Amino acid sequence: MVEYDRFTGPDRIKPGGAQRGRRLRASPTHAEAKLWERLRRLDIRIRRQAPLGGYVVDFVCLRAKLVIEVDGGVHELTDVALRDLDRDTWLKSQGFRVLRIPNARIDKELDTVVSEIEAAIRASMPTLKQPATTPSQPFPLEGKGFSDL
Repeated sequence: MVEYDRFTGPDRIKPGGAQRGRRLRASPTHAEAKLWERLRRLDIRIRRQAPLGGYVVDFVCLRAKLVIEVDGGVHELTDVALRDLDRDTWLKSQGFRVLRIPNARIDKELDTVVSEIEAAIRASMPTLKQPATTPSQPFPLEGKGFSDL
């Protein structure tokens, strides 16, 4: 498997990729903005409109090697679907998994979509700290130790 290296080799970021990512971050679609509001609160770093090789992906968790693509109706067109297939093939060759989410699911099932993304990230990173299942113990009162309570 070829390792992704953004600075060297044939698969480095295409010239203009960083600028394109900045431009896309400045004007997200409604679905991208809605999903980003939730993803940015997760306990793992996710980048949006990030350049990878010759592409700019909607969202990526580099540590989990997971790409999240938000697809509008245009992705149902044959020529766009073929480009998506080429893009997914390249991303998979770099070790990334690709999760494609239709805009309609983000509008109707946002909680479910975010849960699926979290599960996909955690599946790739089993050592990622899991949230506590019980609440934390309260701190002792100011200036008092446990024995003084």
